[in-house]
Amino acid sequence: MAANINQTAAILQSQQRMLKRKEEARSNWIAGVSHDIWAPLSMVMGYVGQLEEEDTLNQESRKKISVIRKQSEKMKRLIDDLNLASKLEYNMQPIHLKDENVVAVVREVAVEFMNIDLDGKYPVEWIADKEVSACIIVADKSLLKRTISNLVQNCMNHNEDGCTIFISIKIAESKCVISVEDNGKGATKEQIQHLNNSPHYMLRSNRSGEFRHGLRVLIVKQIISSHGGEVVIDQSQYGGLAVQIVLPTAK
Repeated sequence: MAANINQTAAILQSQQRMLKRKEEARSNWIAGVSHDIWAPLSMVMGYVGQLEEEDTLNQESRKKISVIRKQSEKMKRLIDDLNLASKLEYNMQPIHLKDENVVAVVREVAVEFMNIDLDGKYPVEWIADKEVSACIIVADKSLLKRTISNLVQNCMNHNEDGCTIFISIKIAESKCVISVEDNGKGATKEQIQHLNNSPHYMLRSNRSGEFRHGLRVLIVKQIISSHGGEVVIDQSQYGGLAVQIVLPTAK
């Protein structure tokens, strides 16, 4: 009997070691591939930046270079997101927790996006109860900002024709509730169910076949989970998609 128990324990330990090696190999592979992509991408972005400053460019060439720059920036963000998702999954991302005022952090992100929306294509509306001037939680400020930025960027990426983005904060039952919504295309109930229940699910666009939701939502869930919170995705009251982040307030 004892021999069987020892044999089973040895098998389990061996399986755990194999699983750990696979996880390390996967993490190292992602880091390696990201590095290999980032090197030539940096060169492309550097040359594109120089070309955009050329006075001799005609309008058509300038438009093409602008597209190259925007797509290169999109690739950079994807690489950053992939690395962060991998680090969070394997607990390799350092998390520096301290008391933070969520209202101030979220407002900071909102203002940043307001300042870059020069064409007025993606106006951001800040909706906050006047009585909610502060909501203190224990959080990593940089990761919290990354979370809100990802959600706002998600609204922009999946509404090419533009949309209004609504950001709100409220306090309910010792919880701080942050909502990022839009009045864009939205998603069906079935698609929302997949997004809520399947962390790695990626919703594809019927027209282009590109990923509409997935990596950014996964990162948001990972970050909020590491802060002891939860993420709820639903249809927005404004007609598009709504993502609600619920975090415990500091005691």
